[in-house]
Amino acid sequence: MIYVQLTNGFGNNLFQYNAARLLAERHKQEVIAIPPSDGYYGIEEFKKIGIHLQNVQIPDCERVNDTNFASFFNDRYKKSNFFVSGYFENYKYFKNNISLIKTWYPSVNERNTEDLIIHLRAGDRLFYANEFDSKPQASSFISAIEQFNFKELYIVTDMPNWKKITADELQNMNFHVNVPSNKRVSIEQSVDYFNSIVEGLSQYSPIHSKNSVADDFSLIRSFDNILFQHGTLAWWASVLSEAKKVGVYGPWRPWKGASNKNLSNINIEGWFKWN
Repeated sequence: MIYVQLTNGFGNNLFQYNAARLLAERHKQEVIAIPPSDGYYGIEEFKKIGIHLQNVQIPDCERVNDTNFASFFNDRYKKSNFFVSGYFENYKYFKNNISLIKTWYPSVNERNTEDLIIHLRAGDRLFYANEFDSKPQASSFISAIEQFNFKELYIVTDMPNWKKITADELQNMNFHVNVPSNKRVSIEQSVDYFNSIVEGLSQYSPIHSKNSVADDFSLIRSFDNILFQHGTLAWWASVLSEAKKVGVYGPWRPWKGASNKNLSNINIEGWFKWN
């Protein structure tokens, strides 16, 4: 049996679950995905895509993490139990198994072949001081958008509405993570940045979509044209889609320096980098 400990975050969980299931496929075992807490929002969200999270007693196991993951695909571990804990955000773990991984998720029946969808993680990401200066400006988004041929522009975001906001409105919003005050830029900077993106993209009259994370995941997968900055949910939705063209933010998360992930380097046919 393979037990995988999930952390907070639907996109993170997709990496964790898929890594564990690849190991399970190798050893012909089953996977039990364990939520980070009893009230975790992802329990209901994963049910929507056919994955049931559960808390169980963990037996003695081989301990699998980001560093030693690849070593456990050896046949000598075929009769072992595994406890998988880590992030596994390395495209090389998954690149050669994308077709297989797609079979683990419900198919998307209705595809949008004419429009473009953008996933924009705003919310708590508007506040972080360490990444603020490396955020792409509206002009960068527009340059990337202009590389697509499309009729309508859809935007999936964690903002409640796609319109300019005030400082008071932003302060009263609740998001995925509560960013400590000592790690934030000023509220005015956050507001000005978001409003500049809204204004810059207004020429496309975008259609705003905000649903549950599982529904957003499925919606993104249904498009032939996808654009996203960085975000593990959008990355997996794009990888598991049948999209003909995908724009991924090339620097990914440049503020992380040497610890930055390689997820924009996956080099799937039809993908391009923007910055």
